[in-house]
Order: sequence, then C-alpha cells, then structure tokens
Amino acid sequence: MKRIAFLAFALVIVASGVYVASAADSDGAARPSVMPASQLFDPLGQDPDVIYLLANSSIVFGPDPHGRSEEITFVGPVTVPKWPMKGYGRRVLADGRQQIDIELTQSDLTGESYLLAGPVVLGEHPDLRSLGTITERPHLGGPRLASNTGNANHAQTADKKGKAPKGDNGKAPEAKPDNSKAAGAAGDASRTADGSEEVPADFTVLRKVLLTTAKGILYNETAVPVRGRIDAIPPVKFQGTPVGVNVFRGMELPVALLDKSGNVNGWFYSKAHMAYAVKPAGIERSYLKGEVELRQGERTEKVSISGPVEIHHLSTDTAKDEVEFMILALRGHSDLLGGDVMFSETFSDRDHFSRGELVWKGQGNGQTAANLYVDLYTPGTKLTTHEPIPLKGVISAFHQAGQLDKGKLHLPMFSSTGRYTSSAQRTLYDESEKAAVEVVNLEFNLTERM
Repeated sequence: MKRIAFLAFALVIVASGVYVASAADSDGAARPSVMPASQLFDPLGQDPDVIYLLANSSIVFGPDPHGRSEEITFVGPVTVPKWPMKGYGRRVLADGRQQIDIELTQSDLTGESYLLAGPVVLGEHPDLRSLGTITERPHLGGPRLASNTGNANHAQTADKKGKAPKGDNGKAPEAKPDNSKAAGAAGDASRTADGSEEVPADFTVLRKVLLTTAKGILYNETAVPVRGRIDAIPPVKFQGTPVGVNVFRGMELPVALLDKSGNVNGWFYSKAHMAYAVKPAGIERSYLKGEVELRQGERTEKVSISGPVEIHHLSTDTAKDEVEFMILALRGHSDLLGGDVMFSETFSDRDHFSRGELVWKGQGNGQTAANLYVDLYTPGTKLTTHEPIPLKGVISAFHQAGQLDKGKLHLPMFSSTGRYTSSAQRTLYDESEKAAVEVVNLEFNLTERM
C-alpha cells in the first residue's frame, strides 16, 4: 500500500513539474526530485540544435595587439547540444530562476580575410570546450518564451534577418513590428508597452575556437565570454525580432590567439565581436567577376575584381523572392588606392541590409535588383558607403544545386548565372568620415561557385 500511495503521489507531482534527478528512499527505492515547470525548457528534446550562424569578428593577425585589425564575417552551421542531453544539467538558482547547460561542439564557419588574401575557417578546438548556460530572467507574468524546437515548417525566412515566415497554411502569421531601425526612439526593446519584460532569458557561452588560416592554426586558451538575450531555443533572429534580442556579443576583449607552438600570433580584437543565427529559405553560393570604375579627384581607374558571394533567399517563391547579399569578397588591384583591394558586404544587425528581389519566370527569363552596402579594404584603411549601391540584373539560369543537411538543419542550396550592373555614383568614406574615393559604375557576371 505504501508503494501504491507513493506512486499516486508521484503522478500528481509529475503533472505539475519535471523530474531532473533521483535519490534513494529509506527502503532503497528511487525517490524523484522535481523541477518547477518551465515554458522554455520543458519542450526541449534529446537532439542537439544546429543553427546557421552569421558572425562578425575583429581580428589582428600577428603578435602585436596594436596591429591592423580587420572585421571578418563568418557564416555556416554550428551544433549546440544542451539539456536534457546526457552530460548537461538543469537547476534552480537561489532566486528561483531556472538554468540549463549548453555547449558549442561543432562549427564550420567560413570567412574571407583581406589581410591574408584568402579564406579563414572558424571551428571548435578538439581539446578546449565552449561551455555555456541559458538562464531565465525574472519577471512578473511568468515565462513567456517559446521554443523553436520542432518548428521545422514554421520559419523559412530569417534575416541577417529575413521577412516573417509562412505558416503551415501558406499564409504569413501575424508578426511583431520591425523595430530594427528605430532603436534609439523605441527605448529598451526588451520591454512591452506596460513595462514588463518581453525577453526573460540570458545566453552565455565561454567561446574558444580554432582558426585555420593561410598562415597556420590559431586558437584561444582564454575564453571570450559571449552574451545575449534570447526569446526562443534555438535563438534565431528574424526580421520582426526586437532590437538586441537573439544577438550575441563578445566581451572582455582583446584576447590572445596562439599558434601551434603556443606563441601569441593574433588577437580577437575589441572593435567587433557579434553573432546571430539566421534561417533563410535557401542559400546561394556563387561567384562574381567583373569591373568597377573608381574616381579620386581628377583621376579614374577601372579595376578588375572577382570573388565569392553568398546570397540568402528569404522565401521559397522564386516567382518573387526576397534576397539578401550576406558574404562578399571581391578582390582586385588598384594603383589609385595603392595596392590590393577587397570589397566586402557591410555587416550589421540594425541597418545597412543589402536586400533586393529576384523575379524568375523560367527558361532564362529572370530579373533582379538589390541595394548593396559595401566596405572596401585597401592597403591603408577600410572605406565604407553611407548609401547603398543600387544593382540591377538579368538572371539567365537559376536552379537548386544541392542541399545542406546537418542535424535538424535542412537548407536547399541554389546556383544561378546572370549579370549585375550599376551606374550610380557612391562615395566611400574612411574611418574618420573623410571622403576617400567614388564608385562611378560597376558590372559583374554571376556564375556558379568556382
């Protein structure tokens, strides 16, 4: 009878909480301990999340922390195991908030370096773990967070941000307003109109990485604390996500990067260290090759440039598809600017989004237009646009070339051919806001990734 009564009591407890551990009763039987219910943590399953991460880090290559830094945009899949998977805990803190353990275990993030004239791959160190936590934030109304786990059909489009995803019925669900360009006027985006907190969860991970570069391996033994506020697990940043939410920033920089011999040969610099996950409907990895005309005072120069581009497709409707340029690395040589140059896409989480539209009618009949924000790395400095370069293009071929399948992440990979042109004149400014050079016009051929 005692055992029956105990089982009945246990069933009542399970209905209002979550088992997280067990201990021995006086008669040797297992006695479960109970965790309060959590809207955020209770739905989590045994499979790790796989997110498509967009990250921008300021890096100094070489031992001098005062050497020239460059901002490299990395993109690719990251695997994130967490509670309730084996080896990861869940606990109640002294103030009543709940917390779970997470880890970054596998990364395949690729970026392009101007200073090293080639790709840089950011991965996980096999011996140094990137451990972290997700912790509820206290608020009056109880947990409001939702889990993205299992919503594979809910969220096709994201941003560096993307537009609102379509639901299962094909109609766009009601979306939060896009506050990304009104951060200053809107105040704290984590609060609702009545002042209560909208985003009561904190994300922290102690980041340790392995950088594979043209000049060898670099890694950090001193962790970079990466922190952010999240509103879902996995914390994907959509276009309607409030400013500052699901965005992760590196702290306590600079941090030394060591080579294989353990010597300092680089730095994670303090200028920029930010990341967020996106979920586009598809990814296009292509190659651009063409010419840009530059003007400085009375001098003009035509520069041949070429390199990889990654374009995110933010819907699956190719008849009218919103697109965004995410990665750009167009290299060339300019006598006007004193040597090798590289155009890259301007990274931002609030504005300067290089977005456009693709209209594909099939059989070699496609049109596209986009506003392209660029940075231009030169031997002396980095230049940037204040206004986008308007591109117009003709697409001659468009097709799915493959599929990115990693864990829960399934993204179609597209390829296209075509031509982009622009005759708009845009000024590029140096970091002191001094006008440095003008882009007079440009034209590119778009081909499959070489």
